Amino acid sequence: MKLVERRSVILLSVIIFMLGGCSQEMNVSAKEIIHNAIESDKDVSTYHGESEMKLYDGEEFMEHVILQEYVTNGKRKVVTKDQLLNQEIEVLNDGKKMLMYDRSKQEVHEMDVSELEEMVSLSPKDQFKTMMESMQDTHTYEIAGEEKVLDLNTYHIEVKANDTDNLLGDMEIWVEQKTWFVVKVVSETGDMRTEFEYTMLDFSPNFTEETFAIDIPDDVEIASLDDMFGPNPVTLDEAEEALGQAFLVFKEDDIYLSDVQMYDFSSELDRYEVELTYRSKEDIPMFSLSIFQTPEDMRIEDGNFEIRGNIAEYEEVMNGFLWDEDGLRYSLLITNPDIDQDEIVKLTEAMSLSSERE
Repeated sequence: MKLVERRSVILLSVIIFMLGGCSQEMNVSAKEIIHNAIESDKDVSTYHGESEMKLYDGEEFMEHVILQEYVTNGKRKVVTKDQLLNQEIEVLNDGKKMLMYDRSKQEVHEMDVSELEEMVSLSPKDQFKTMMESMQDTHTYEIAGEEKVLDLNTYHIEVKANDTDNLLGDMEIWVEQKTWFVVKVVSETGDMRTEFEYTMLDFSPNFTEETFAIDIPDDVEIASLDDMFGPNPVTLDEAEEALGQAFLVFKEDDIYLSDVQMYDFSSELDRYEVELTYRSKEDIPMFSLSIFQTPEDMRIEDGNFEIRGNIAEYEEVMNGFLWDEDGLRYSLLITNPDIDQDEIVKLTEAMSLSSERE
């Protein structure tokens, strides 16, 4: 599991998704709305949208981005303009390949997204459905009212986290009543507040072939993100050398270490990250463990668990644990839904150093 800052997670969540009881005055419940969205055959496959996203850390204005979206028949082009940094980035996704052009840096990157086609090509209705279903066990929903946004009839839904340290925090969502298009989102996690809102929507745009193209200068080379950020298979000895020390691994009784990979984030984050994948003896994926040097500015100080005598955080949305031990950050992501938290904690008690592994 790749650890990211809360700020990045908040922004990513909003972009991807754009991209309890209820008031007695309402004649529809939050559960009914979600059910209707799932069952509805009404959807939006083509639109042109202009939107604005703002990020605050307490009272400090951190980010301000203007976005232009062009979407049709599985193709999506997004142009983002950072108002504070004066940067412009174009992203074109045709369902098979994603092309990203940073005009300010004159850099172009491409990435194969064919294996992620279902995720990156979600319709607005499916985005809303996925978002609400992902939080059904960690948040409670309440209908705050019916409001007009951009002259569209929307449901205003308040989403409250059950735990104060939840990664996604609290949200307010305004969703169009017929197509389930999310037109506005306000998210708060700790001191971080993100506001995202469409300022223009056209559901019958006139696109040309030039709309879904990016004009890249001839002298700008296209670099592959698959090569830059993809993992490399390594041995445990090579992983120890990259991390600068031995690290904890699980005892292999009913499970076994099926894969060891390493990510080179030395240029971006000044670190290497090792990922271990564990499977059952029946070759069923169980969990993965990512290991890297403990970030100095992201130490775990408040946790809701204890692992091996260390303060640990359990993040329900990700179904994973974080803890620090002997200068290393351990990030464990549970992939098998049949494993409960107590079982994982018990397995960690029998962990030993990689240098001691037979």
